[in-house]
Amino acid sequence: MNVSLADQREESLRGFEAAIQSVPEVMECYLMSGEVDYMLRVVVAGTSDFERIHNQLTRLPGVARVQSSFALRPILKRTSLPLR
Repeated sequence: MNVSLADQREESLRGFEAAIQSVPEVMECYLMSGEVDYMLRVVVAGTSDFERIHNQLTRLPGVARVQSSFALRPILKRTSLPLR
């Protein structure tokens, strides 16, 4: 999931980052550069559970927009680094 805040003031970032800690379905959260402010990896049981998490995230402090995408099926997933 990608989260955009209403603004990027330090107190807005801190408020969101503190609040996201209380959402157990969020497995990873990254501060991003570019179009969105945060990228989240979440775990859900199904589409209704996803809707619940989506609604919960939209109510967190400073959130202006939440965008999501789903993987339909894996094509390639490497776990080793191509070190020479």
